[in-house]
Amino acid sequence: MLSLNETKAGEDYTVKWMTGMPETMDYIRSCKVSEGEDVHVISRIFGGVIVGVKNRRILISDDAARRIKV
Repeated sequence: MLSLNETKAGEDYTVKWMTGMPETMDYIRSCKVSEGEDVHVISRIFGGVIVGVKNRRILISDDAARRIKV
């Protein structure tokens, strides 16, 4: 199992579990990223990960990405 911030750009992953500050996790879930969802890692940038999920692109900070396991 990897953290989202350890993944490779261009690959697809399934979110296994997430943990973190409730406000942060609520926001991430409102962007349709949740347990069981498939995400496509579009790019890694300094300080974060850009993922695609359900026709949306979302920037997730490295701090939050460390708490998302795929």
